Amino acid sequence: MGFNEKKIVAVDDSIIILKMLTKVLEKDYDLHAFSVGKRALKFLEEHTPDLIILDIDMPEINGYEMLKIIREKPHLKGVPVIFLTSNNDKDHVIKAVADGANGYVVKPIDEEVLLDKIQGAL
Repeated sequence: MGFNEKKIVAVDDSIIILKMLTKVLEKDYDLHAFSVGKRALKFLEEHTPDLIILDIDMPEINGYEMLKIIREKPHLKGVPVIFLTSNNDKDHVIKAVADGANGYVVKPIDEEVLLDKIQGAL
């Protein structure tokens, strides 16, 4: 792992999505992938990543709730957050941005779009 490697935390309840993110991101980034929001939040208590990728629709704790918690933590306030969503409804997107997300990517994920969003956020 290089010193210039940016740390990314990805949270999605879909193992398939996490595998895809890992495949796309692990060679250029220090990726920490979680399928459970609460586990990711525990990790984030002690770590400050350069970027957080959140699925919106998850059991237990959804992306909006996670974003609210993240934005309340002083060490995470400024960390860019990109939402992953299978819902590209305009209200959904407006809410995501109003809640403090820095961007969103609609599923199925286009790798190039995702990488562009990540580079833009970093």
